[in-house]
Amino acid sequence: MTGKRYKCKALVTVLAAISVGTGCFFAEGAAASGVYEDEQEMNVMLNRSELDGLGEITGTIYVTGHKSPDSDTVGSAIAYAHLLSELGYDAQPVVLGDINNETRYILNAAGLETPMVFHDAAGCNMVLVDHSEYTQSAEGMRDANIISIIDHHADGAVTTAGQIIYDARPLGSTATIIWLRYRNYGVTPDQKTALAMMGAVLSDTKNLQSESTTFADREALKDLSNLAGVQDVDAFYRDMYEASISYEGMTDEEIFFSDYKEYEIGNTKYSIGSINAYDEESAKDLAERMTEVFPSALASTGMDMTFAQINVLHDDLSFTCLIPSDDTAEEVLEAALSDIAVHEGIWYRIEPYASRKKVVVPAITNVLESQPEE
Repeated sequence: MTGKRYKCKALVTVLAAISVGTGCFFAEGAAASGVYEDEQEMNVMLNRSELDGLGEITGTIYVTGHKSPDSDTVGSAIAYAHLLSELGYDAQPVVLGDINNETRYILNAAGLETPMVFHDAAGCNMVLVDHSEYTQSAEGMRDANIISIIDHHADGAVTTAGQIIYDARPLGSTATIIWLRYRNYGVTPDQKTALAMMGAVLSDTKNLQSESTTFADREALKDLSNLAGVQDVDAFYRDMYEASISYEGMTDEEIFFSDYKEYEIGNTKYSIGSINAYDEESAKDLAERMTEVFPSALASTGMDMTFAQINVLHDDLSFTCLIPSDDTAEEVLEAALSDIAVHEGIWYRIEPYASRKKVVVPAITNVLESQPEE
């Protein structure tokens, strides 16, 4: 790869454009005495000093989320590439496939183009957001120069030979972590980027209703909606949700893979396709259709088992239904979720909504890890 050489140095002074809203909390009157500015400057310098450890980077840095890109993975890639650009790096957001209708709605509202579809990471400078699993990432990632991982999931299989910036926090959205990094580096996202980040937080926290939501997510949403100029956040989320349940023109296979993730625990490979529905009737219809997709999905992906997760979460409706691909997958679900799920026909129903990241994946992982290896 060719390109300019970039190295971002910790700033000796902070630009006057850094707003008070991005600073730390100090006692009343501290700003007037000069303590606030000194402390804010020092905090920015301390946080930016980690960039010096990356050394000189030749060529473009590509920022990517996971396969089957959702709103958090796309918004986070856009936001972190913008942050790196503001810090003097040549950075570009990319995606690993077609975006879904919810994400398309957010980007259209923000006036942003869909990032370029990226195919092979081998030999490239890469930042991974919202994932740290090779199975969820771009082809060639094992041969890439991975510079940073920013994620809110459990640690994955991705490893690096050199030092990296690794920021993994148990927050509701990866975009919230990136919002914190903007603050730490003394940078304010522009209106378009702020709206993409806001949509990401709304999507992954289900408008702050998910059990994975934290104080940081709530504060991020307040700040980002203000920067984005969005007055009615609830109305924006309703429009997002309506877009997310619009599968017009999509095949059942495309619906299943629209928010799909793969996992590998010991000798078992499994996957979960997450789908939104409006009500119980539409959820049942989707569940029946997904059972028809399972055989071809397993054959094409090489997974040992798969699950469809159908979520209904809006207004006063909140539940999740999990559909196993076969008897073995059903046994795993029974062992993993019998204490919180009710078996109703073809699905296991959990009420209220259960996060894939926070509830479903950890429960299935625990069961698979407890099974003896053959």
